[in-house]
Amino acid sequence: MRAKHLLIVAALIFTATMAMAQPNVPTINVDTLVNLGKFVQGESSGAFFLPDGNIIAVKGDTPYIIDSKSGEILRTLEKSPIESVLEPEITKDGTKLVASVMGPRFEVWDIPSGKIIKKSDPIIRYFCLSPDGTKLFATLYNDPAKPGLIAVFDMTTFQEIERLSYGGLQTAFSIDISPDGQTLAVSVDKTPDGSSDTQTNQVVLINLNDKKNYTVVEPDGDGFLTMQFSPDGKRIASLYNDGNHIYIYIYDLETKEEKYIKLEELSNMFEMQLMGIGTPSFINRNTILCTVGNSTTGKTYLFSWNIPENRIKNIINYDSKQSVDFKDSIILICNIRGVLAYINNNIVPIVDLSILNESILTYNNNRLEYYSNESFIGECFIYDTTGKMIVDLGPQQFITGKNTIPINKPLNTGIYILTIDTGSEPLSYKFLVE
Repeated sequence: MRAKHLLIVAALIFTATMAMAQPNVPTINVDTLVNLGKFVQGESSGAFFLPDGNIIAVKGDTPYIIDSKSGEILRTLEKSPIESVLEPEITKDGTKLVASVMGPRFEVWDIPSGKIIKKSDPIIRYFCLSPDGTKLFATLYNDPAKPGLIAVFDMTTFQEIERLSYGGLQTAFSIDISPDGQTLAVSVDKTPDGSSDTQTNQVVLINLNDKKNYTVVEPDGDGFLTMQFSPDGKRIASLYNDGNHIYIYIYDLETKEEKYIKLEELSNMFEMQLMGIGTPSFINRNTILCTVGNSTTGKTYLFSWNIPENRIKNIINYDSKQSVDFKDSIILICNIRGVLAYINNNIVPIVDLSILNESILTYNNNRLEYYSNESFIGECFIYDTTGKMIVDLGPQQFITGKNTIPINKPLNTGIYILTIDTGSEPLSYKFLVE
């Protein structure tokens, strides 16, 4: 009995130590919709919103349609004959699901009927779907008989209609397409003989309107493992492993600026030795979700990262992630066990201020007058008293003294809250609209 008590005490001490090691940023709790692991076998590979608001989730060898409000399984799609169904994507109209299967090949499900309607013939590496759902772009293993790094498939006939290749490069790997369907981002190996079969050291940005027009991005080192465009198509993010270091690489297509999130720096932030970093997922232009893990303890941290400010914005109370999707203000995340959960992107904790801050903040004719005792830059948002975001005012430059903030949306009569995010503790002020 005494030994049992000692184990409990040790566990409590360990938990407290781990909590103290987290960066000093707000923690966001998630709302769990369903844990598919309780009644479905296998690992989960992802979950996505369908156009009707419900969810399609892939666990094990089977896709499931989930009620987005109750978490109930509404129906089951046809099982794949291959146990490992990986990296699923759906077409924008919600009619087709595409996923990699062991081989590696891809399979296509018709979501309305639930049937598998296509299995690919060529052996592929990675794929992405055009935003309109009409084409699939897949990177291929080198085939001297049919040259080309990228195969383009018609999603109606499932026939290969084109092959793309650039600059004599021999090996292509991770791939994504911009939200406007105009640009492909593909990681490639620049070695003349294509000798690197696992690591890539360049990103080729291909203009699909003029397929002879492409840009090469070449950071230090080797090892692009993933590729993703931001929702506005202005940035790409990649998980990067050069054999010695693991980090996230972010490239701005407009400014050509490169940013890195390095595992060593995250270890310093968490005050512990982290041994792994997960695939980055954009939730908006300036924010990605990412995981880091401690192999000694088995603890995994999910956090959001503010790209312009190079800092952790929030810790999310959720274990790891396989996929991220969003619809309106709701972010859907899914982990390997099949736990589906929501984050409301427009809800923030509101400081309960007992009085209106009339000496600091006043409203008049769609303008806020804010009096500051210092100069700074802050991201500004207006919320109602329930914590729902009403207006995103973007970054504002504040000076010492009186500042005027124009509001581009009329406000109804009532009490609102201006929140100014300076990168540390957010400032919140109540104001009255009469």
